[in-house]
Amino acid sequence: MTRFLFLTWPGAGNQVPAIGVAAALRAAGHHVSFAGYAPQRERFASLGFPFRVLPAAQRGWPERPPRDWMPVLVDAVWACHGHLDDLEQLLADEPADLLVVDCLMFGALTAAERADIPTAVLVHSCPGALLPPDGPGDQSLLTAVNKVRAAGGRAHLDRLWDAWTPFRTLCTSVPELDPLAGRLPAEFTFVGPVDEPHEPSGWTPPWPADDPRPLIVASFSTGPAWDQTTRVQRTIDALDDGSHRVLVTAGMVDPQRICVPGDAAVVPFVPHAEVLPDAAAVVTHAGHGTVAEAMRHAVPVVALPNQAADQPALAAHLAERGAGIALDGERATPADIRAAVEKVLGDNGYRDAAAAIAAVIAAAPGAEGAVSLLGG
Repeated sequence: MTRFLFLTWPGAGNQVPAIGVAAALRAAGHHVSFAGYAPQRERFASLGFPFRVLPAAQRGWPERPPRDWMPVLVDAVWACHGHLDDLEQLLADEPADLLVVDCLMFGALTAAERADIPTAVLVHSCPGALLPPDGPGDQSLLTAVNKVRAAGGRAHLDRLWDAWTPFRTLCTSVPELDPLAGRLPAEFTFVGPVDEPHEPSGWTPPWPADDPRPLIVASFSTGPAWDQTTRVQRTIDALDDGSHRVLVTAGMVDPQRICVPGDAAVVPFVPHAEVLPDAAAVVTHAGHGTVAEAMRHAVPVVALPNQAADQPALAAHLAERGAGIALDGERATPADIRAAVEKVLGDNGYRDAAAAIAAVIAAAPGAEGAVSLLGG
């Protein structure tokens, strides 16, 4: 039995593949625990994973949502000096055989490099979409990350990817979704999208079983950094006209702030696997988790990306491959959204392009492949 310790943080799509890989490791007979931030404790405890808070990093986590999350995430998570002390103490209290570190926790990766402990990096998206060299991530984070590395006695980085290459790097995606596929370091290994195991939700569609209208699933970010209320409202305004079945998984959006004039269903969460097999299109912020699940089920997307992280690059890449349409997430009107949805519904080429990616995802090794690569 190998002792695995996962280091994580309360983003959105980053936690799902970590839980999926951890569940597969546990099923294979290994001991798996997590360390992260206080808001995550309940989620991981409910899944039966031992969980510890990183105390020095936690001191930088806000008690209330800040007006601007980005500086907080840089200081408390992505380039966190506290991770240098936290990991040292964590390993002293609870030895581990192998660390699995979220790819954006560069302070933790610095500490792991300094500790010389077997470590794997878990990249929860496509590297070429999430942190392309000389892209927005390098421009905004590299200086802060190098300050942490200097404090940890590690070498200066020319690009953020270089923090990953000393370790085994698992990407829970497929090359077909990566804009830079073919130009990635040899250390990056794609295992395919990995889901978090879910019990059946019990959600029942409000529409008759023989309702002929196409089902449109609208799924937006559950992360703390972006308010998705206007995207949800514009999508409902675009599609709730009686000619579609519309299911909105609202995530962190307050349902009281949404006007639902027709028969659209708005719920906090439904596992994608329960609804996407019947979907004709997905309207989304184009985060990797939702994009990958849409492609897994050969469902074309209409993307309304937030201007951050992997979303603009994934939206543009899907449009280039013909598996979706990318709109301006901030400015697209209900009329724009409705026209894009009708276009992907009316042209089988979009579903064919999504089906080609679905075939690749179906052949990927997934969580079991990650377990094998991690030595489980």
